[in-house]
Amino acid sequence: MKWFSYILASFIIISISPANSQKSSAARPEVAVVYYPHWHTYKHGNAWKGENWTEWQEMADAIPRFPGHEQPKVSSWGPFDESDPGWVEKEIDLAADHGIDVFLYDWYWYSGVKNMEEALENGFLKAKNRSRMKFALMWANHDRRDQFYPEYGVPRNIWLYSRHTEKDLIDVVNYGIKTYFKEPIYWRVNGELFFSIFETKKFIDQLGGPARTKEIFENIDRLLAEHGLPKMHWSGMVPNTEVAQMAEKAGFKSTSKYNISSSNKMSPDLTVNYSDLIDEHTSFWKSITADTRLPHMPVVTMGWDPTPRCRLDVPWPFKKIEYPYTQVVIGNTPEKFRELLGKSKRQVETDKSKHLNAILINAWNEWTEGAYLLPEKRTGTQYLEAIKNVYGLAPATRQK
Repeated sequence: MKWFSYILASFIIISISPANSQKSSAARPEVAVVYYPHWHTYKHGNAWKGENWTEWQEMADAIPRFPGHEQPKVSSWGPFDESDPGWVEKEIDLAADHGIDVFLYDWYWYSGVKNMEEALENGFLKAKNRSRMKFALMWANHDRRDQFYPEYGVPRNIWLYSRHTEKDLIDVVNYGIKTYFKEPIYWRVNGELFFSIFETKKFIDQLGGPARTKEIFENIDRLLAEHGLPKMHWSGMVPNTEVAQMAEKAGFKSTSKYNISSSNKMSPDLTVNYSDLIDEHTSFWKSITADTRLPHMPVVTMGWDPTPRCRLDVPWPFKKIEYPYTQVVIGNTPEKFRELLGKSKRQVETDKSKHLNAILINAWNEWTEGAYLLPEKRTGTQYLEAIKNVYGLAPATRQK
């Protein structure tokens, strides 16, 4: 019996050794979350909407539009300034402690005019515990419109136009080299710098088409090499297979989607059941991976409800869908969210894009679109607990 006990003890020691634990961690998909940096005052916001304007006020003023409509959302932390590194330190600890690896920052650049960058540059990058979290950019390259209490049925006022040229893209990359890409915590996928594009088709079209975009990407890789940096991993948000195939021809390395918020089973009263949204997610993942060769990072949408951005005098249900007067997702409980997370994990493990080994969650703090993981009065940290339960924690080197 002694020799049996010795062998058993040796087996247990080997099984839990650091090497084996490290191997297990390496196989764990990285979890990225969309970070919406719009919870602080900034100069453009003051000029557009008035001094000290933030969406915290719209969030507080939201009203329930129908029976059971869970509005207003109430942050357990109350309103806070996410360009303050002290607050970001709390966010980083909360995220890392629940298995989130990457903040994918919505990033706004209009021919060199930036806005809302303070959350990343003044907040996250100055946080004392930033080494616990990686970050990357998602260029929100849409026109900057007034979507905050806009008049219903009237064209939106465009504050800033988003137009792409080769020179402007080179300026973006040079700014990234100076400000972001040399950070040791900038997210790398397969050794390359991850950079996501929100409107992929618009981006490619304005650069001159797929062939020309690919040439520009090759020039950018040479520029990065001159600064001792790896190649760029361009990732395109795509609405369908056609745009995904276009992205492949243009030299993108992967695809994803910002969120999935609608279903063909939408009720006449403009509500979408989260169970139907789960089916929409899995169908989209399968169609994209079946019809394109690029690896796909599946998105998991926590919810959808932009009614806090709607004028209070416009009655529900809205007669015509025009953002932010759109459908509302109902039934998105922590349990249903966990179910979708589980499906995303199996998707990454089994499909042909598994070497990307990452998922995207929408979102960390899109409160006014109904997608959030930060603690809320009704559910606390239950959505975060679901992530931790399904995906586990990041490697020990990034824990406290």
